Amino acid sequence: MSKSKSLTIPALFTALIVILSQISIPIQPIPFTFSLLAIFLTAALLPPKQAFLSVFTYVMLGIIGLPVFAGFRGGLNIILGFTGGFIMAYPLMALVIALMVKLGKNKNLSFTIIGMLIALVICYLMGCIWYMIVAKSSFSQAFSLCVAPFILFDIIKICIAFAFSVALRKAIPTLAT
Repeated sequence: MSKSKSLTIPALFTALIVILSQISIPIQPIPFTFSLLAIFLTAALLPPKQAFLSVFTYVMLGIIGLPVFAGFRGGLNIILGFTGGFIMAYPLMALVIALMVKLGKNKNLSFTIIGMLIALVICYLMGCIWYMIVAKSSFSQAFSLCVAPFILFDIIKICIAFAFSVALRKAIPTLAT
């Protein structure tokens, strides 16, 4: 892969994450956003290193204060708040999914779905644990507020990201190379 392509494509996916993160329904304490859809799609289409760096860049842009998180918010205070655990899980999620796609050699599609499901569990665990610390709540409270309302929607996001990634891989076979 050329140097310019290896820099440009992850940057485009970082921009995609920023854009989809702004599509938000601001319920409390955790907003419903399309950021996970962008994470799933990024990780399914990019090689592991690029997927991780693309998502890590998104998180770092938000931490330094750029308004990339849901609701055009940014800053360390977001990471230290209720949603911080979920956001901190994003780079790890991308790495897990991209590694599973690579393990399946981009051909065995079940690896992609399994990777996305594992990543979702990682997100839920990190998000719940962080929420428990910040809100001083029990696991059952954190789960009922931060996970249960989102499970169906997140499964739908996985299905959408999977379908798009399969279609894009067929349309642009050199995308992840």
